[in-house]
Amino acid sequence: MHNALEITHQQEPDGLRVLTVRGEVDINTAPLLRAALTRHSARGALVLDVTGAVLIDAAGLRVLTAAQRQAAELGKPPITLRGVRPLLAKTLHLAGLDHLFPREPAPAPVLNRRVAPHAAGHGAQEALAAA
Repeated sequence: MHNALEITHQQEPDGLRVLTVRGEVDINTAPLLRAALTRHSARGALVLDVTGAVLIDAAGLRVLTAAQRQAAELGKPPITLRGVRPLLAKTLHLAGLDHLFPREPAPAPVLNRRVAPHAAGHGAQEALAAA
């Protein structure tokens, strides 16, 4: 079974823009990531949260590398990868790309976070539990 790709955008309280990737970035879904990066990286600093990325294959790495190269050519800050899992870290290292991407850890889980009951199982956004 193929995991669909979900890309969401949010702006953190400090103004930092974050694209969150969930699912697989492969030959079929890499164009979606390319479009999202193109749309959002033109505006300045960008974090790509890959905590929920199950797979980023060679096609996904090409998209990330091209986006990073374009940011550098335009004088924009580099795209930061957030929440890099060990498999992706190893893949970046073996491909000789690990030095291209600044990294930051995944944020700590928020207490009382759960999936909204009506949307469970459908790639829904997480909802904060009512206090």
